[in-house]
Formats: sequence, structure tokens, C-alpha cells
Amino acid sequence: PPRTAPKAYQILAKTHQVTIFLTVPQTATIAFLKDEALSALTSRVATEDDSFPHVQSTSDFELARAVKEKEKNRSGVTYEALESNKVVRGLLTNWEVLYFQFRDEEGNLMPVEVTQPSLLDDEEEEP
Repeated sequence: PPRTAPKAYQILAKTHQVTIFLTVPQTATIAFLKDEALSALTSRVATEDDSFPHVQSTSDFELARAVKEKEKNRSGVTYEALESNKVVRGLLTNWEVLYFQFRDEEGNLMPVEVTQPSLLDDEEEEP
């Protein structure tokens, strides 16, 4: 029998070396996702790390999705900020990975900073 879609989605939000797991109903908006993410970003664990950006409100960051470059002479990934009024259903998939894009003092979006974990053990890393 066909599998039914889950009522809630698991969304992963990444920045630096941190991944935040968010569980939200499909009917939630991106603004709701940002509220949930803000709660995690302002927790004691996050605020004790000086390398971590300090935020006070959802206007201090955007949630963005990775978009692979399609042009032949450009490779890599760009990030597309998600509009706060959009609904999760139809926009995101279950277990989708989003990225934090923080704003500087002038309100401009800064580049995404994320460290992807190595798939090799430390001993197997190539020099």
C-alpha cells in the first residue's frame, strides 16, 4: 500500500558545526520555522559559544535552501532565502536541510557558514 505523508516534517537547520532538528506540521509557515529556530539559537548552549552568531529576533537571520549551480562553467552551491509567509507543505520535503543566513549590522545577508562533517574517520583523512 502507498505510504501516507507524515503529518509533521523533520527539518534540519545548519550553521557552522551545528545542526538543529525542527519538527513542524506541514501547515506551518517559514515564519513559524524561524521562531522555532530562534528558540534554539537563543538557548544557553548556543549563547555560551563565542564563535556562534548571537541573535535576538527572527529578523537577524533567514532560512535558506541550497541550490546547485546548473551552468557548465560554474560549480558549487548558492543559497536561496525562503519567504516567511510560505507554507512548508509543497515548499520543503521531510528531512530537508536548510541553512542559516545571518544578517550583519547593516541588515545585509552574510554568506552561509557551515562545516560539513567528514565521511572518513580522523585516522583515514588524507594529508
